[in-house]
Amino acid sequence: MARSVQASVDLVGDASEVPSAISDFLTNNNLTSDIVMAPDSNLDRYPWQDRPLLNIRRDKANDKDEVSVTSASMGFSETGTLMLLSSSDRPSTLNFLPETHIVILRSEDITGSYEEGWKLLQGQEDSQFQMPRTVNFITGPSRTGDIEQTMQLGAHGPRRLHIVIVKT
Repeated sequence: MARSVQASVDLVGDASEVPSAISDFLTNNNLTSDIVMAPDSNLDRYPWQDRPLLNIRRDKANDKDEVSVTSASMGFSETGTLMLLSSSDRPSTLNFLPETHIVILRSEDITGSYEEGWKLLQGQEDSQFQMPRTVNFITGPSRTGDIEQTMQLGAHGPRRLHIVIVKT
């Protein structure tokens, strides 16, 4: 479903393949290897050091950033939508400012519908869990049809959404 809304998708076998998949995506689309990445500890499980040409800055995005990398809390197979939760280590600016947004989603975090996702989110048993300030649902790249009723990508956010699904 994500492909049907103009997102691109890579499926990788395990965590060790994530940096290569991202590097290949950037190269194949003639994009910069300078990326801003969420300071999210979930992203620490990937061997970024295996791709030393990726210039990674762990921070929130600013208006000069072209490519961001984040993790998704959940994905919904029904619509190809991603659920991204905001926090100090998952700044929402990464979801909207850069022209290209790359999202890493573990296959075990894919569920069927929004309703299932909300139940899972509300049922978090971890005593450290707090409902986030913002829950962003992202379905494909940003788009609008307001300009002469012609579909434009990137009107209110990224022009490109690339999802790397990690089999677990």
